[in-house]
Amino acid sequence: MDSYPETKETKEGASQPPPYEPQPGMSVPQEQPRVVDTSRQSRWKADLFDCFAVPSLCIKTCFLPCVTYAETKEKMNNNNMSFSTNCLCYCCAVYTGFDCCLATMTRGEIRAQQGINGDFVEDACTHLWCGCCALVQEHREFDDESSQ
Repeated sequence: MDSYPETKETKEGASQPPPYEPQPGMSVPQEQPRVVDTSRQSRWKADLFDCFAVPSLCIKTCFLPCVTYAETKEKMNNNNMSFSTNCLCYCCAVYTGFDCCLATMTRGEIRAQQGINGDFVEDACTHLWCGCCALVQEHREFDDESSQ
């Protein structure tokens, strides 16, 4: 007398609803394949170990990484903080031991903005073991083609 659909009994005794069956004339939604836009994916303009190609930038980054970091953040054009604030943030991060975390997050922002392949783990390892080279590479990402 009930108008509920039939259910199947499972081995545990719990009931399951019958599989979905579309009514005549109804369309069944199809799962769309995920399309990845490969035209936007790219590589870094400069290789990680090309940091010596611009000696002045390399020396500045070795002795004053906060300046290189702040200049890169300025070049990203999506930063609301001033040069001096970015420089101070990086100095505080170095002092507290979180410079790798801050630089890793910035590297991820650059990759997203520029459409560069990679992931968080790769960014973290790059800044953990090759911090100066990574800062130079990120800085050079926003340089004009003529200055390279």
